[in-house]
Amino acid sequence: MKMVLMIVDAGHADDIKQMLQDCDVPGYSEFPEVLGKGSTGKKFGSRAFPGSSTLFMVALDEDCVNQLQDKLAQLRELRGSSEGLKAFSFEVEEMI
Repeated sequence: MKMVLMIVDAGHADDIKQMLQDCDVPGYSEFPEVLGKGSTGKKFGSRAFPGSSTLFMVALDEDCVNQLQDKLAQLRELRGSSEGLKAFSFEVEEMI
């Protein structure tokens, strides 16, 4: 099982939600208004650094991860690399 973290510009969070629905993901966690600094600049929700990101976290089996990775690549191609979209995956095991 893998944990997938996706960080997207808050304005494109609905794209990720639709993607998760299209992949029949049974559940996920969403963290709106995530602030920070990354490759697309600073997003601190202030006048000087407006905007925020949304973080999605989902635990999936390997087949679902591959399907989601393909959809994320399509979205990146559609939106361009300058849009705020990052995804990471790592191995996890259920504890309880």
